[in-house]
Amino acid sequence: MKKTIYFISLAMAALFVSCSGTTDDASISFSVPREIVSSVFKSSDSSAQSDYAVKKIKCTLLDKNEKEIDSQTDDIAENTNTVITFSGIPAGTKVSASATIYGSDNENSPEYSLYTGQSGKITVKPGNNTITLKLKKTTTTVVLYNNTSATATPALSYATLTDDSVSSPKELLAKDSESSPIIVDYCFDNSNNLYAIVNNTAETGSSYSINKYKYNNGYNNKSDVTTYTIGETVDVATIDYIEASSDDKLYAVIDSMYIAQLILTDPTTEANNGTVSFNAYTLPTDWSNIKTFCTDGTNFYVIVSITSYDDMQSEIQTVKLVSCTVSGENQLTENKSILLASTATVEGDTPVFSVPEYNDALEYKDLCYINGKLYLLVSDVMKEGYNNTTSYSRGALCTFTVGDNGEIASDKIGIGYQKTPSYFLYTGSYDQATVSYPTITRTAYIGDVDSKLFYGPVKFVARKQDELIIADDGFSMVSEEYTDHQGHTQATVSSKNSVVTYNLNTESLNFVSLNGEYFEEKYSGYFYSSGFYATNQ
Repeated sequence: MKKTIYFISLAMAALFVSCSGTTDDASISFSVPREIVSSVFKSSDSSAQSDYAVKKIKCTLLDKNEKEIDSQTDDIAENTNTVITFSGIPAGTKVSASATIYGSDNENSPEYSLYTGQSGKITVKPGNNTITLKLKKTTTTVVLYNNTSATATPALSYATLTDDSVSSPKELLAKDSESSPIIVDYCFDNSNNLYAIVNNTAETGSSYSINKYKYNNGYNNKSDVTTYTIGETVDVATIDYIEASSDDKLYAVIDSMYIAQLILTDPTTEANNGTVSFNAYTLPTDWSNIKTFCTDGTNFYVIVSITSYDDMQSEIQTVKLVSCTVSGENQLTENKSILLASTATVEGDTPVFSVPEYNDALEYKDLCYINGKLYLLVSDVMKEGYNNTTSYSRGALCTFTVGDNGEIASDKIGIGYQKTPSYFLYTGSYDQATVSYPTITRTAYIGDVDSKLFYGPVKFVARKQDELIIADDGFSMVSEEYTDHQGHTQATVSSKNSVVTYNLNTESLNFVSLNGEYFEEKYSGYFYSSGFYATNQ
């Protein structure tokens, strides 16, 4: 990926009259020449940027400690000069400047960073001063996590994604022992700020907190991390998932059965800590278990399982994707729903994920809403197996449209789903009757990065306007010679982790493989004889 850097000058000139009334005060004018604006929005490596109807530039003046002195935002357009002026800056002040160019669909839609940069520090002198600022294309920051490793591998980290690689992860929160904090779930708001729910297992009785990591083309400023503690008086057994709409507007699934708004109280101490309280919603009475959910800020979209019984009192499990609104006294009211799966035949309603095309062990991993569409990740990963059974490591991205009345309709189901089986041979247990080691065939449905198929998508790990960034986590197999028994074969299993980009415009997948273990599981080892034997090699 090409890196584009533009140089912009900060011109400083003395004012006739200043706020302090001295002649040593200065004004600082930030000027973006029209030729640079034109180049930024028509550069060859920014094909999507011309799609934004509204383009803005935000300039921030910082003191010697990089604390904000002043900030201004202005619209920019091609073939014009954009100038932002900061007034009343005393001579002798040590300052630096930062700038970000944003794009958005309209004045009320989320803004997405396109280019950003920051200058070095200068000391303001009377007269003209110049600061050189490098403006670079904004990169994609992905969040990586690993809650199962017993090593010092970071439990939460972030990295920069390019077309074919991921940079070395930078640690946000370490997991270096069994009592270390566990990242339960995390999400992004419209400004790409990161919120992580932390289960502090070292605490007595297990307590939760929320870490907020402010986004600035990454999450590398430790002073921008705020911790919100969930009070002891809150009656919560487990927090399962969280979602955000706008800044500090969070929602969570509690005990797999309830949805609540999380109310964050501003930090009041020098330790930069705040508190969390809950505002729970009343849900439909037939809901049994919430799989995952998301919100567009007004409506909720929930994947819920429902347990019912037929006339013979046989249990029926049904999974639905439901559109809901809040009414009355915090009542979550079901508007429309679409049937995803059912263990029984539903008259007049065909499930979206029907057996045998989709395995009945399908997991609903993550859900998000973008511009009238729902994007759902489903995973079908089963690594344990025995003789003559089938292994699965696959999954899909599925899309649904949402109408003005909340009606949900299936759109594209099964993007990146492996439907063709592979066959692997391995040596079975010694058979005394035939005095031999039988050869066993295992059927496996596993993804293939080269063919752009998922191994097991688990989560959206970044928020972008034109792309979905997905964590893919599963395993692969290969048949090879069994070293302990010449002439026999073993099937070796290896971990497969990737960051996958789904382009919303071209509807195409791009896989970037990861070295090392991330996401949910470690799949490595081999199976032979009559079963599966996992190792952590």
